[in-house]
Amino acid sequence: RRLRLELGAHDLGRRARLTVALAAAIAAVLGWGWWQARTHADVHVSVNDLALKTPNLRWGALQSGTLVLHDANGQALAHAYVAGQGVVKFSDAPASACDRFEAQAPFDFAARDAWSRCYVARSKWQAGWAGKVAYASVTSGTCTIAKAPVQARRYDDWWLWWVPLPHVGGSGSAYHAFEVYIDSAACTAVSPGP
Repeated sequence: RRLRLELGAHDLGRRARLTVALAAAIAAVLGWGWWQARTHADVHVSVNDLALKTPNLRWGALQSGTLVLHDANGQALAHAYVAGQGVVKFSDAPASACDRFEAQAPFDFAARDAWSRCYVARSKWQAGWAGKVAYASVTSGTCTIAKAPVQARRYDDWWLWWVPLPHVGGSGSAYHAFEVYIDSAACTAVSPGP
């Protein structure tokens, strides 16, 4: 009987150690995902122009121009330009350096590795300012809008980063979507209202 009690106590100790080890592993996995989402970000910016509306669309994507994203104090956080088709690209060095690798990356392994390193540097740079964006300065042709409000959304699914399925697994980076609404014909910022 005493032997049975000793074996039971030994079994409970082993279960406790396994439980602690499992809890530590889960905390490490989730902790890494949380840290990664705080230190890495993907940023997407769209500039919607009321002057480019069509019968089917309330807004058109700005086709050319530049913009500067600012914090609430007016400090410039990032500079960008519209590259055509409404695609906004950042012109600051940490982001613009990646552009030269994108065309080569699918076929050139050295360029793919260089692009990966560049992407990590860009995502760290974007994480440093993305949460601070308050408004944008937009220039298109002769029109300059000094303080266009920015609608900001952040998507975080860092707690699912470890799931190996593409339609379920999360990203290790936070995703920030910024939308700016202007009327380039009237040279003013507008509200996206209903």
